[in-house]
Amino acid sequence: MRSGLLIRFFLSALAAAAFARAAEPPAGGVDMLATVVVRAYPGRAAELGATAETVPVTGQDFPNAQRLVLPQQPTNPWDAGARSLLTVAVEAGDTGLVLFKARAVPLPGAPAEAAATAEASGHVYLEDAEPPAYAKSVDLAFKTGPEWTEFVLPWKAEIPLAVGRGSLVFHLGAKAQALEFGPVRVLSYGKSKVLRELPRSSVTYPGRAADAPWRKEALERIEKIRTAPLTVKVTDAAGQPVSGAEVRARLLRHAFGFGTAVTAKLLAAEGAEADRYRETVRSHFSRAVFENDMKMEFWEQSLENKPGHWLRWEDTVKACDWLTAEGIGLRGHYLSWAPWEDWSRALRGQPDKIKERVLVHIPRVASQIGDRVMEWDAINHLAGWDKNIDEVTGLDFYSDIMRASRAATKLPLWVNEDQVFRPGRQREDYFTRIQKLIADGCKPDGIGNQAHFDSSFLPGPKEMWEVSERFAALVPALQITEFDVDSNGDEQLEADYLRDCLILTYSHPAYTGFVLWGFWEGAHWRPDSALWRKDWSEKPSAAVWKQWVNAAWSSSASGVTAAESGEFSARGHFGVYEIIVSAGGKTAAARASLGKDGATVTVALP
Repeated sequence: MRSGLLIRFFLSALAAAAFARAAEPPAGGVDMLATVVVRAYPGRAAELGATAETVPVTGQDFPNAQRLVLPQQPTNPWDAGARSLLTVAVEAGDTGLVLFKARAVPLPGAPAEAAATAEASGHVYLEDAEPPAYAKSVDLAFKTGPEWTEFVLPWKAEIPLAVGRGSLVFHLGAKAQALEFGPVRVLSYGKSKVLRELPRSSVTYPGRAADAPWRKEALERIEKIRTAPLTVKVTDAAGQPVSGAEVRARLLRHAFGFGTAVTAKLLAAEGAEADRYRETVRSHFSRAVFENDMKMEFWEQSLENKPGHWLRWEDTVKACDWLTAEGIGLRGHYLSWAPWEDWSRALRGQPDKIKERVLVHIPRVASQIGDRVMEWDAINHLAGWDKNIDEVTGLDFYSDIMRASRAATKLPLWVNEDQVFRPGRQREDYFTRIQKLIADGCKPDGIGNQAHFDSSFLPGPKEMWEVSERFAALVPALQITEFDVDSNGDEQLEADYLRDCLILTYSHPAYTGFVLWGFWEGAHWRPDSALWRKDWSEKPSAAVWKQWVNAAWSSSASGVTAAESGEFSARGHFGVYEIIVSAGGKTAAARASLGKDGATVTVALP
C-alpha cells in the first residue's frame, strides 16, 4: 500500500513539474494517468504515409513531445491519435480537467511560409476502452496554430467508467495535418467542483467584440427586413372614425420561427415540472420540433401506445393539439434519413428492400400526422457523417424520396444537415447533393442547417453570412434547425455566441427560423448546452434569448388615434398581434397578422 502511495506521489510530482509554468489547476484534483507521456500512433493512417514519433523540444518545460504527421486525411477521425488507460474510476456527473500543450507544424513538402499558418485540431475523449461501442463519457475538442498553446479543458462525465476500462483518447485523423503535443494530465475532482467553476483555455470567435461593426449593420438590416407598419383604425358602431381612442398593440407570436426541440411526453405530462416546461415553451418560442417522436422507428414504436413507454402516439397527438392551440408551429422531423441504421445495415445486400421500407413509410407517416405539422424534413442528414445508404441505393434514390414526399403531402419539404458552416466534406457533399436534387426536378422548399457547435470551431458572423449566401443561391429559404453550443462550461461564451448567431440569422432575408435543439437541462441531449438549468435557474444564454426574442424583437406599442382618420400606426416585428382599443368607457379587442407588406385592421367599438 505504501509503495502505491509513493508511486502516486512521484507521478503527481512529475506531472506538476511538466506544467510548472501553466496556470495551476484547483487543489484536490486526482491524477488519472499512470504517466504524463501519452504516445501518438499512426494507426490505420499508416497506410496513407502517416507517422508518429517522439521528438525533442526546446523552450518548454518538457524535453520531448509526440509528433503525428498525417499527409492525407484518413478514412475515419479515429484512425490516428493517442491513447492511455485511466487509473481512476469515473462516475457519471464527475468533473475534471484535461491539460496539455500542442502546436501545429507544416506537413512535409509544404513551402517554408506554411509554418506561420499551420493549423491542427482534434477531439479528446474519456471513453470505455471495450469494443465495439467505445462509449464516450467525455467529448472535448481543441484547435491549435503554430505556437505552443496550453489547453485546459474542463469536463463532466456522462457515463461511468470502471478502472481498467476507461481510456483517454485523442482522435486526430479528421484531416491531413501535422501536430506536436507535450505531456498530458487528466485530473478528476469527483463531484467537488461544478463544471463552470473550473478553469479553462480562453476561447473566442471573430466578431465577438461589443462594438463589432457587423452587429450594428445587422441590427439596422433587421429593422428594414423584419418590421412593417401596423395601422389600427377605430370606428364607432356606425362605422365612423373615433379620434382620441386609446390603442394598445402587443406581439403575441413571432412569424419568424424562434423555436426549440421538445418532447411529446413532457408536453403531455401532468405535474409541476411539466407545467413549468409547457409554460416556458408557451412564453419563449414560436416554433417547435419533436426531438424523436416522429422519427421513423420511434414513431412506429409510439403507435403501440405501451403503458409507461417514453414514446406513445397518444402523447404525440396531445402535444400536437397543445402546440396548435398555442399558435406554435411544429416542424415534422423527419420523413427519411440517409445514414446507415441498424435496420438498413441488416438489408445492406438487398437495396430494393431498403428503398421499399422508406417509400412505404413516407405516405403512411405523412397521412397519420397530417396538418399537425407545418413542414417536413424530407431527408435528414442528406450528406451524413461518412457512409450512407446511397452506397447501395445510389444517389438517385434521394430524388425518389423527394418525389414520394411530394406525392404524400402538400406541406413544404426541407433537407437537413449538420456542420454546414464548417469547411469540409460534409458541407460540400450537402451542397452538391442539393444541386443534384434541383437538377433532377426535385428542388426542396428549404435548406436546414442543424448548427451543432463546440468550442473547437466557432465561425464568425462574416463567415456564416458568406456560407448562408452560397446556400441561399440554391434555395432562398434557410433555417437553423438544431442549434446548440458545447463550450465545456463557458456559459458566457455560449451566451455571446447564441446572441450573435440569432442576430446574424434574423438579419439575413433567406432565414425563416432559428430552432434550438432543446432548452432545459432536464431534457437535452447535451445537458450543459441548455439555456435553463435542471432547477430552472437561468443561464446567461437564457437571458440572451429573453433579451432579444422576448424584448428587443417582441414589439408592443400604445397611443391614441388621430383626429379625423381615427387611426394609430406603429412599426412592429412580423407576427400575430393582440389589439385592444378603448374610448368613452367602451372596449374592443382584435387580432391581426403583420407581414412584410404591413397590415391595417379596423376595430369597431360597440
